[in-house]
Amino acid sequence: MNDRMRKWLEKRSNEKYLPAYQAFISVYPFGLEDLDGEIWEDVEGYEGLYEVSNFGRVKSFAKSRKGRILTPSFEKTGYTRVILSKDCDHKKFSIHRLVAMAFVPNPEDKPEVNHIDGNKLNNYFENLEWVTTSENQKHSLKIGIAKEGAEHPDAKFTPEQVRYIREVCKINDPEYSAGALARKFNVGRTAILNVFYGRTYKNID
Repeated sequence: MNDRMRKWLEKRSNEKYLPAYQAFISVYPFGLEDLDGEIWEDVEGYEGLYEVSNFGRVKSFAKSRKGRILTPSFEKTGYTRVILSKDCDHKKFSIHRLVAMAFVPNPEDKPEVNHIDGNKLNNYFENLEWVTTSENQKHSLKIGIAKEGAEHPDAKFTPEQVRYIREVCKINDPEYSAGALARKFNVGRTAILNVFYGRTYKNID
């Protein structure tokens, strides 16, 4: 383990981060020895400079003919990224996207890469698939990564308030119209109508 990774672990050595780190380090050793079944391909656009493996490791040949395994950065979003350099131009890339570009067919030219098991540290090629934005969002909801409705951190209403609005809202009633309820909850009229017509908070009966 190199110094950078050790410092990263020391800063985050608590119950929240440690399991994720341990899971990651188990599939991302920094030795040059190939893992069992590991295959390497050139990174598109960086041929001869960088290679990515089907396990999600990235190797640089910029300073050594033998190469060295790059230390990824860990983003707040949970993804791992590496910086690739060419002709004094430095760019940051998501590792899962590099793996997918090299090892996962994309015949329909879909724009996003999804982690099938929901673990953003698991960049093994069989855990990745190309998806549309809609497919990505639906998958996140299905496996419980993304929150919707009242469970979303930016939700304007509690489940009880959603049920109340749907029960009492009457379009032409001065006391319970969308406008009156909007003033009551200090939100816009559209937010009330979206709740009433079921366009939002669809997970609440």
